[in-house]
Amino acid sequence: MRAAATRIVAPWIALCAVAPASAAPQLGTAHPLSSYAMAAVDDPGSVTGATESALGVPDYDFTNDQGLGFGAGAEAFDVGEATVLILSRPARDVAGQDDLVISAFVGGLGATDSALVEVSVSTDGVLFHTVGSFDTASGRTNYPHPHEEDFAGVKHFTVDLGGHDMTTHVRLANTAGSPEGLRLDSLEALHPHVPSSRAFELRLERYRGKNVLRFLVRIKNIAAPGGAGIHELRIDKPPPPADTNLQETWTRLYDQAGTAAFDNVRPLFLCVEGCIRDNGPDTLFSRHVWSEDGVRETPTGLGLPPGHQAAHKRYRNFDLDVPNSGYLSGFSFTVSFTDGTTHQFDFDGDVVGQASAGRLYQKYQYFDSTPAISGPLRTRTYEFIGP
Repeated sequence: MRAAATRIVAPWIALCAVAPASAAPQLGTAHPLSSYAMAAVDDPGSVTGATESALGVPDYDFTNDQGLGFGAGAEAFDVGEATVLILSRPARDVAGQDDLVISAFVGGLGATDSALVEVSVSTDGVLFHTVGSFDTASGRTNYPHPHEEDFAGVKHFTVDLGGHDMTTHVRLANTAGSPEGLRLDSLEALHPHVPSSRAFELRLERYRGKNVLRFLVRIKNIAAPGGAGIHELRIDKPPPPADTNLQETWTRLYDQAGTAAFDNVRPLFLCVEGCIRDNGPDTLFSRHVWSEDGVRETPTGLGLPPGHQAAHKRYRNFDLDVPNSGYLSGFSFTVSFTDGTTHQFDFDGDVVGQASAGRLYQKYQYFDSTPAISGPLRTRTYEFIGP
C-alpha cells in the first residue's frame, strides 16, 4: 500500500507543498485501528473464544448464532463468564457523552436470547471500576434505530466512562441471561487517545447487497482534545473515460455526538456542491461541509470536533452506478481541517488495503418492515494521524 498524499500546510500554499510520506501512518494488519480492542484475556474459568479471535476492525462474521463468544468457534460467552479486552489506544472520557460502543448479535422477533452485561474499566489492567451495564434483549425493544427493532442483527450498546479517562482495559462480565450467552462482536472507543491535533477514521460500507453499489460513510474525529475540527469531506470520482456515476449525494451526514444513535440532530455535514438525487445526472464530486443550521455552511474555522463522529442515517447513502462493477476504484478523498490544512488519499492505494469482511448492520438489511439476509460484504476503513 502506498502512502497517501498528505498536505499539512498553510491554506494559501496547500496545492503546492506535500509533506513527507511518513506523515501518514502505514496501516495494515499489524497496525490495528486506534478505536478498537486489539486483544482479550479470559477470566479464570471462562472460555469465551476471545483469545482466539483477531480483534480490531469488527468483522460481524458469525459462524454459530446459537452460542458463541467472538466468532472464533463454538465457545459461548455464557452466564458467569468474563473477559478483559485491551484497547489499541487508551480511551478518552468526553464529558456529557458516551465513550464506548459494544456491538453484539441480538436475535429477532420472538427470540429469547439475552445477556445482562456488566462493564468495568481500568487504566492498568489491575484495578477495575464498574461504569455501567446493558441487556442485549433491549436491542429488540428499546433501541436507537426504531426501524431495526424486533429484527435479528448486530446492535450497538453505548457506555459512559464516567470520569475514568485513559481507559486501557475493559472487562465484560455476563451476569445473567439465556444459554446462548453474549454474542459479542467488537468493542470500540469513540475517542481513542491520539497525540495529534489532526486525526480521523473514515469508514466506507457497502449497503443493500453485492449487486447494488450503494455505500454509507462514517467519519470520526480522533484528534486530541482541543485539536482541529473537520470542516469538509470531498469525494471525487475517477476522471473520464471512467463511466462511474456518483449519485444520491444530497444526503447528509449527522453528528452522532458520541452516541450510537442516528438522530435527526444538528450540527451536521451538509452537501453544498455536487448534490445529486438518485437517478439524477452524473456528478463529478460531492462536497460536504459543516453546518449548524442544516441550511448553510459555517465559517471554515468550525467543524466536527474531536471526540465526535458523523455518519449517514441507516436508510440514507450514496449511490454508485458502476457498469463494470468497479465499486469505488479510482475515487479520491479530501478531508479539510478547521486550521486550513488538508489531507488527500485515494481508494485504490490507501483505503482498499484496510478492507475487512463485515458490515455495520449485519446480518440483515431492512426494506420497510421486511428483513432480508445480506452479507457479509466488505467494510473498508482508513485512518489518518497527522503530525
